[in-house]
Amino acid sequence: MSSQPQHPDHLYVGDFLGVKDEVVALHGWDHSMDEMWCHVIPPGHYSRPQGWKIHLSATPSSAASVLRSAARVLLERGVAFKFAKGVAQLRQLLSVRCNRGSGGKFITVYPQDDRQFAELVEELHRVTDGMTGPKILSDRRYRPGSLVHYRFGGFSGRQQILDADGSYVPMLVTPDGGWFQDKREAWYAPVPWAPSPLPDETPVRGEGERGQQQVLLDSRFAVFEAIRHSNRGGVYRAKDGDTDQNVVIKEARPYVAAEFDGTDARDYLRNEHEILRLFEGMAIAPRPVSLFEYQDHVFLAEEEIPGVTLRAWVERQVRDHPEHLISVDAVLPMARQLVDLVAVVHDKGLVFRDLTPNNVMVTPDGVLVLIDTEFVTRPGELVTRVMTMGYVAPEEMAGPARYPAPGQDTDLYSLGASLFYLCTGIHPLLGEDASPEPRPLDDRLAFLVNAVAGTSPTLRTFAPLVLGLLRQDPEKRIGLSRVKELLTSLPRQRDADTNADVEVDIDALASAPVRLPADEQQRLLDDAVRELLTAMTPEDERALWPAVPYDGRLFDSLSLQAGCAGSIDALRRTLAVKATDETDEVRRALRTSVTWLEARLRQDQRLLPGLFFGRAGTCWALYEAAEALGDEDAMRRAVQRAKRLPVAWANPDITHGVSGSGLAQLHLWRRTGDEELARRVGICADTVLAARPSGGSMLWQLPESPNDRTATGPTHLGYAHGVAGICTFLMTAARDLDRPELLATAVEGGDYLLSVAQELGDGVTWPVLPPEPGDEPHDGVCWWCSGASGIGTFLIRLWRATGEAKYREAAHRAAVATRAEKWFLSASHCHGIAGNAEFLLDMAAATGEQRYRDWAEEYATCLARLCVQRDGRLVPIDDVSLKTTYSYNLGLAGSIGFLHRLRHGGERWWMVDDFALAPEGRR
Repeated sequence: MSSQPQHPDHLYVGDFLGVKDEVVALHGWDHSMDEMWCHVIPPGHYSRPQGWKIHLSATPSSAASVLRSAARVLLERGVAFKFAKGVAQLRQLLSVRCNRGSGGKFITVYPQDDRQFAELVEELHRVTDGMTGPKILSDRRYRPGSLVHYRFGGFSGRQQILDADGSYVPMLVTPDGGWFQDKREAWYAPVPWAPSPLPDETPVRGEGERGQQQVLLDSRFAVFEAIRHSNRGGVYRAKDGDTDQNVVIKEARPYVAAEFDGTDARDYLRNEHEILRLFEGMAIAPRPVSLFEYQDHVFLAEEEIPGVTLRAWVERQVRDHPEHLISVDAVLPMARQLVDLVAVVHDKGLVFRDLTPNNVMVTPDGVLVLIDTEFVTRPGELVTRVMTMGYVAPEEMAGPARYPAPGQDTDLYSLGASLFYLCTGIHPLLGEDASPEPRPLDDRLAFLVNAVAGTSPTLRTFAPLVLGLLRQDPEKRIGLSRVKELLTSLPRQRDADTNADVEVDIDALASAPVRLPADEQQRLLDDAVRELLTAMTPEDERALWPAVPYDGRLFDSLSLQAGCAGSIDALRRTLAVKATDETDEVRRALRTSVTWLEARLRQDQRLLPGLFFGRAGTCWALYEAAEALGDEDAMRRAVQRAKRLPVAWANPDITHGVSGSGLAQLHLWRRTGDEELARRVGICADTVLAARPSGGSMLWQLPESPNDRTATGPTHLGYAHGVAGICTFLMTAARDLDRPELLATAVEGGDYLLSVAQELGDGVTWPVLPPEPGDEPHDGVCWWCSGASGIGTFLIRLWRATGEAKYREAAHRAAVATRAEKWFLSASHCHGIAGNAEFLLDMAAATGEQRYRDWAEEYATCLARLCVQRDGRLVPIDDVSLKTTYSYNLGLAGSIGFLHRLRHGGERWWMVDDFALAPEGRR
């Protein structure tokens, strides 16, 4: 085997082209690359929509050889295929975090028919026999140890349907012409009507048979519970037959997280065993019980430590406090123990490398114990780079995957981040700037600490210590001995000097949340709009802005939830307030958007009613954009499409169902005066009333699953899916249709919501689901989609409709709870900063009280923290994917909506209101 490229940016395309030029140099083959794959198409190729396809796995050390060997076979036979285009993409497929149904699929082959499939399986196995690669969980392995796997599935992403949940679902066509979902499970699940062309296959256990037999590992450990599963393997609870004690067993599959030097996840587990043996008897980590192998999988059995992770412990402390605070008295003993644990690791000459609140357990007695010590090592030893965003030292953010382990200074940064979290319950996540001149990290962290310390006395106490550890320069981080001295003096000496390089004046820290200056608020808005203009992809027929899957699902690219509708409206509203020299570019982008959207609407597979997941929001956005452009034909077409929205549907809610359909048509009726729309709004309202359960219940049921035709499933309280949103539609329709019975129903809904509110200090919250008699109180939530923010959005409008003070008081208390939530959220509108801040602006607009606007401006500070600098622009990122997404409910357009309204006032987006917020400066 030839030596393999080890540069993380290496592309396997060069290896492929070397074979192509040798085998079919001038034969008209085509290859093209996207973000993940290189697609290879033979001349004159016609792709079947579905069939038996082949996957080959590989590791970084084998990938180039696997590709060259397989490509030669496929090129000679004229077969289409794709492969992960580079080392970085292969590492994604081998990562412990990769979806288990996708893990390991380095090459995908699309045979022309079943006969060719059978021939290719054998030949590909022959030419790659003896090379390394993991088992692909979703497929059947051709032979033991083979890299070749196969399953029946779709051959392209185009064979899909838009389900009632507003996401695209890959489908197969059955022999009788029906649909069958093309699922990528973490086990081989053959379709019932497509027998394999390969002979003598052993039977496959059905899904109902899985897990029915108790598993006995190493003839000793009886597994009784799976704690979690990942691409790396499972984590299980088991009974030790030798001692009758419960143990935790961790599994590592072969070649997952593999590297060029042959190391993989199994080596991590072996290292954890060695580290636990080193700590044995010190009561700082679980006791190792046994390390064993089975079919090349490595298993580690270790003592089960009762308790919860430090992260869960902090979350509980914070959630139980009305203002989401944690006291110095609660933090101090935990902080001292945490420092002691790090000191023990360092005294052994080791570096932790991945110290986070998830890797520390709090026992019922309040004792801290280290868990997940798989990455602990000695400085300088060859290791695989690991990082947990927000806790990883900045010097560890880039470099080769395999490198000499860093010094102990890296743990000091992770300790500072963990102490920040311990004081606040907030992850100190600061996205990495993609800029030639990134902002100094010390300045960004100082801004964050100063802003949060305004309402956190505990962080004010710990600020010098935290900032002393979170220095960008490793040499300037305070040492553990000084950390211990400071902790001994706390809280008596709150203003103790940490060292000459850490200048923190405790008394100068904000005593109230830091307000982002008006010019910086405007910069965030301008930069976000500029990013929206730059990121447009009108040449892509699938999505006008880059689409990112959520929870493995790719949502409708035209919708308000995760598609282009909200982004288009953001451009339209920008056009109304932009200066003359900026108008032309925005207008051109808006014109392009309308043209693109109308072309795609003509291809619609299915017309869903919902405001966010369906076409109601899309029609609304299209009409307003066309009106801004003076395009009367497009305006007329938008109204005609709206008139085709379903007015009878199993789901009654705002986001997916008929309330959303009714609200959009109500808006368009007000804009056009078209009485047919008014009649359709009335039908929507009647449908919602008819769906209300008998007996006076205010709990509308949703379908059990998105595609069910009857509503026999769960009930919700919140705005997106439940009482608050449905009653908002009824209340609004009552006003414009002059139907008092609709308002009466909305009042019943408001009274019900007041009856199930949960007090939390001066605030109130609501659980996602309605409480059952005798239930323990559920934790309340505070998002637009569920909880205080969305329910408050309804209640303040109900106060305006009725004049009943109790609704205003409840909305105020929801706003108090919403204010306290600000640092714990992502940037999104659905369950993040933008949606909560919009509710606070509603309160300011409806009541005229300045304090609510001030609270919304605190949210602008929180949004600034989640921004990265990209090409000179400050752009919010998703705190999970660390990418910028562009839709309204899940991405950038929602942030634009909040900032636009904060600066320029106006009505709440996607509501039909009779009040508006005054622009900044006109209060």
